[in-house]
Amino acid sequence: MHVEFRNSFLKDIKRLKDRKEKELVKKVIEECEAAESSRQILHCEPLTSKGKFFKIKYGQYRFGVYINKGTIEFLKFGTRQSFYKDFPPY
Repeated sequence: MHVEFRNSFLKDIKRLKDRKEKELVKKVIEECEAAESSRQILHCEPLTSKGKFFKIKYGQYRFGVYINKGTIEFLKFGTRQSFYKDFPPY
């Protein structure tokens, strides 16, 4: 799949200080690039009644993505506690 990043996602990533968190982000991005559909992405679940918005769950971390026609756009990254306050964006 083609991967794109929104500025809000890049801002969330810049705040990371822990090396393990950065490696997790890299792993998820590479996994999404290699996938041919959303079904091939591990831990990817659609948000209920939110259209093409999905969340990718890894432990306490969440990735908010929008998937449409072979393109996955990363919108948000955060911990479970703070993630759902701003996602999905309207």
